[in-house]
Order: sequence, then structure tokens, then C-alpha cells
Amino acid sequence: MDMMSSSVNNILNLLLFKLQISNDNVEYYAVDVDKIYEIRAMEKITRIPEARVISGIMNLRGKIISVVDIKNILGYNSNTDPKRILIADVNGTMLGLMVDDVEQVAKIASDSIEFNAAILDNVPYIKGIIKMQDKLVVYIDIDKLFDIKGGIG
Repeated sequence: MDMMSSSVNNILNLLLFKLQISNDNVEYYAVDVDKIYEIRAMEKITRIPEARVISGIMNLRGKIISVVDIKNILGYNSNTDPKRILIADVNGTMLGLMVDDVEQVAKIASDSIEFNAAILDNVPYIKGIIKMQDKLVVYIDIDKLFDIKGGIG
């Protein structure tokens, strides 16, 4: 059987999260769910003075991990308090990512993702744009995002 002629629609398991950019503007992002170890409620983090990228550190069951505000990494000014911390594998390092809220874990068909939008040429950490019923979701590669923007890993 010729595999090339069958149009296999790959299903991606993605975690969708929200970033409140301003009072009336919410942006949606997605990452591969297999990069996320767990989703936690926001908890006290210890701030690190003069850290450029790291917002602070937290104690995760006896292990000290760095925590970053993903809005800062993406270049947004944050004026809301994050409600969730995603414990993620970023370039082999366990990292806490502060997000405003988690939307859902979704199975997304690859044919509902735009992989060659013009924007993607200039922004190498964006894997694609997901077209959902009422919104567009930016699908990001967190390893590349931190390679480029964060200098972590």
C-alpha cells in the first residue's frame, strides 16, 4: 500500500493556555502536552533580585526549580496575576512557567493548524497557528522560545 497517497491526519495532543494581555485582550497559546509534567495552582515563589529572565524559584517536592513569567518571555507587560504554573521540560531542564490560566488539553488535527503563515518566517519558536471555532491559538515550541528569548537551557 502506498502510504503517500493516503492523507493521514496526525493528531497532536496540546495544552492550551491563556495570557491576559490587557483588560479586554486574551491571547491563547498551545504547547505539546508531553513537555508538561504537571499543572499547579499559583503558589508563593521566592523572587530573585535583578534576575533578567527568572521571576523566582519554588520548592517542588524538595527540588528547587526556576520559575518564569511566560508573558515577559513573549514580550508582554504583565499587569495580571498568573493563576497557574506549568511545570515543563524546557531543553531538558525542569522549569515553572507562570500563565494566567489553563484552557484545556486538546487533541488537535494537524490539518487545522496553519504551518506556513507568513509570520512563521520571522518567529522561529512559533510552530503554527491553530484555527479553532472562535479563536486563533499560537502553537509554540518552548525549547526554541527559551533558546532565543530566555537563554535558559
